[in-house]
Amino acid sequence: TIIMEIIKEIMETEASTLFLYDEKTNELVFKVALGEAGDKLQEKYRVKLGQGIAGWVAKERKGIFVNDVYSDNRFDPNFDKQTGFTTRSIICVPLLYKGKLLGVIQAINPINRPAFTEEDMHLFLAFADQAVLAVQNAIFFEHAIEEARMRHELESAKAIQHSLHPAISEDFGFCTVAARYVPAREVGGEFYEIKQYDNALAVALCDVHNKGVPGALNAALVNGLMKGLMNVYGNVVSPVFINTLKVVQAHNIKTVSLFFGIIHAQLKTLTFMNTGEAYPVLIRNGIARYLRFSHSIENNKKVVIQLFPGDMFFSDSDGIVNCKNRNARLFGLKQVMDTCCQYNEPSECIDGLLAKVKEFMQGLSQREDISVIAVKIQ
Repeated sequence: TIIMEIIKEIMETEASTLFLYDEKTNELVFKVALGEAGDKLQEKYRVKLGQGIAGWVAKERKGIFVNDVYSDNRFDPNFDKQTGFTTRSIICVPLLYKGKLLGVIQAINPINRPAFTEEDMHLFLAFADQAVLAVQNAIFFEHAIEEARMRHELESAKAIQHSLHPAISEDFGFCTVAARYVPAREVGGEFYEIKQYDNALAVALCDVHNKGVPGALNAALVNGLMKGLMNVYGNVVSPVFINTLKVVQAHNIKTVSLFFGIIHAQLKTLTFMNTGEAYPVLIRNGIARYLRFSHSIENNKKVVIQLFPGDMFFSDSDGIVNCKNRNARLFGLKQVMDTCCQYNEPSECIDGLLAKVKEFMQGLSQREDISVIAVKIQ
């Protein structure tokens, strides 16, 4: 606004306008407009490169002045028609920063003189050279504010997702449960779910295989619908699992890994279904066994495992198994099982596993979301 006020004063014109170039749409946008039509013009119009005098200046990267705009075929009279303003003369120059187009400034209708002159053009070009630095700084500042806003929103989303899936360690009487979720970015595309029924406990682990905000949105959608299915169908595995996959397919979520199981207290059984890259493992008497059943969506079947006191079951997403070190070596499922066999309690098992993964990565940044859930039978 200050720039445009100065233009209006220096050039002694009825109005002045600033267009900023939008690289995404390849258009000029009215950013500031001072004068009789200012309020009507501001942020209202977009101009394609080559459209009107301003669009021509932006496209050709050179300034012009026209003293009878209605006799110039480059002039677009639609602005006058929509605002009620009458344009007679325009002087217009591009704003170029290191050869890059930032926008266009123009002054409209000289006051107390009949027309713009070459002297006006020299003055306007000299001013534009100075104004371009102010405009560039304003753009940088605007981008910084937008980035700060995005960071704030991501931090808020991170806090919300963490509150929904905090690190837990809980005793349910017939079993103890621990779970951890560590997104690769501020938010991620995985979740775990635990729900207690009478004499049963439901545990779920899901990965929609998409990181960041898109993954978090898909995960939130699947998680919310799965919770509803768990309330509707109770402690019955098949309808919850199958209908969750139907939701996934209906919403065009291309890849999903899902483990869903019910631990029955009196029967001492684990009934589960599994698809994709979720890795259920049973540890009994210090020996780990990978429960590789129902691995594909097409052939998923309900599996029932008899449990005994002291058994520990856990499932993790592919974020651990596919983790690589500086030598591009995979952490692998075997190392997951070997590590977990060293611990007797679920929380110790998960924390020890995550510490082992961190050591294995040798300082590299985490590239995949990580989810782990562990259950020990009492």
